[in-house]
Formats: sequence, C-alpha cells, structure tokens
Amino acid sequence: MNFGSFMEFHTREGNGQEDAFQESFDHVALAEELGLDTVWLAESHFNPNRSVLSAPLVLAAA
Repeated sequence: MNFGSFMEFHTREGNGQEDAFQESFDHVALAEELGLDTVWLAESHFNPNRSVLSAPLVLAAA
C-alpha cells in the first residue's frame, strides 16, 4: 500500500503568497521525511484567496 499527501497550497488570511509556498514546501519536506510515497498537487486558477498553485507541473520540477 502506498501513502501520499494532497497539497493545495492554501493561503491564510493575513499571509502572503510567499508564506503559502513556504508552508507547503515545508509540508512536502516533512512528507518525505515521514516516508510518504507521493505528493499530489492540486491546480487552482483565478482564486488567489484559496490557493496559489496554478501550475503544478512547474512546481513539481522545482
């Protein structure tokens, strides 16, 4: 059985996009440390109050 984490790169009220990316990158690093097999990236357009992740393939290459 494989386990993974689903990421949307949420923005919180009062935080900027930089914070959303940093929190999410920290989450991905923790998932790797814990031995999770995959990280799934959502794709969200035209709603910056919900998520800042509009190009998951570009981010996955980082």
